[in-house]
Amino acid sequence: MTSEDSMIPSLDGCATPQLTREAQLSRSLKGFRDHEISLIEFILHPDQIASLIYGQTFQNSMRSAFVGGLLAATDQLKDGFLAFAKALSDNKNIKLGGSLAVTHAEDGSKALQRLRSFETGSLGDARTALGLALVLVTYNDLSVGAPTLPISRSALLQAMPWRQQLICSTTEDTDPNIICLLFVEVCECLVLGDLPIFRFEAPQKSTIVDRYYGICHELLPHLYDICHLYKSIKAGEVSDAERILFTDWIASSVAEWTPEVILSQRENIIVDEVEKHHFLLQARAFKSATQLLLLQAQRTPLTDMLARSKAAQLDSQVQEVIQQGANRPKYLLFPYFVACLELYEMNDKDVDEEILKTMNTISNGMAPKACQSMSACLKHIRRNKQRKPGLSWFECVDKGLLIAMGP
Repeated sequence: MTSEDSMIPSLDGCATPQLTREAQLSRSLKGFRDHEISLIEFILHPDQIASLIYGQTFQNSMRSAFVGGLLAATDQLKDGFLAFAKALSDNKNIKLGGSLAVTHAEDGSKALQRLRSFETGSLGDARTALGLALVLVTYNDLSVGAPTLPISRSALLQAMPWRQQLICSTTEDTDPNIICLLFVEVCECLVLGDLPIFRFEAPQKSTIVDRYYGICHELLPHLYDICHLYKSIKAGEVSDAERILFTDWIASSVAEWTPEVILSQRENIIVDEVEKHHFLLQARAFKSATQLLLLQAQRTPLTDMLARSKAAQLDSQVQEVIQQGANRPKYLLFPYFVACLELYEMNDKDVDEEILKTMNTISNGMAPKACQSMSACLKHIRRNKQRKPGLSWFECVDKGLLIAMGP
């Protein structure tokens, strides 16, 4: 328990001893039904927290964030947490007991409606909106597989006035939920040829390492720029010369980003060498995926050859992360998706089954519906590319395609 956990202001303004946050949460759950309390306790159990993220560094802070969020906004987060917890327990075939009068789909629907009608008037409200949105996205990956762009955008728009307070120069002050939702948005925007609502700028001190995506958040500005490029190409708004200039400009910035150097500056944050190695492998894969996205935008004989080589390298990098053997999600579904766009040009049942199997391995089975959606999207793009040879893959995505891109 931290010093700020040990004291709270009393009604008369004097400090009084405080219960542990878990004890406070138990009190705030008094109005919940028994099976609902069981679900909340299940999702907050250290074993379940550990199953969501890689390594030890952020597990305690993630659990603390969950508890703190529920304490601050129990009513706003309740339905989302219940839907997520029930879907996760179903996914793991864990029977919690008790009569479940309400399905996770009903709880998920209520949570989604709450997010849509949510009004933010403070930094705390913004954090609540981001937390609810990320819980809904994770629930969607587990049980629905619907497009998550409306969810991420809704929360990010609500958080916009407090963006500077949410993206800070230290791990402790930065809201990791905003990083995760920015990735959710940018990945779906890349596929759909859309533009994210804002261009992320990494803090100048370069000290944060997010609990989900490691140091890869520093590539978000470049991914935004690629979204802009893809959207312009798809709309016919850039010439071939402009396309080359833009891709070269982004590529030079990406080439300068060196994960090894960035991680060496974070010795005081990640103390576990195995975890640090994982984040390095993850970052290398994201860098290769970003470079491959740029090559795929050009489609000249030379860039086609380079793209094939880069895709093979990226696939090897993803397999290396998988072979580490950690029983955790790897947060590399989108890089693997990008590699598959280049490596497999024809629909083949055996290949498609192997791709889906690998996707579920990458997510540690935590995003089965999103993996199915991504697999279906790959088949859609391959079919259209056969009918429209010479076009970049994102030009073969039909307007209005429903797609959920997993983490």
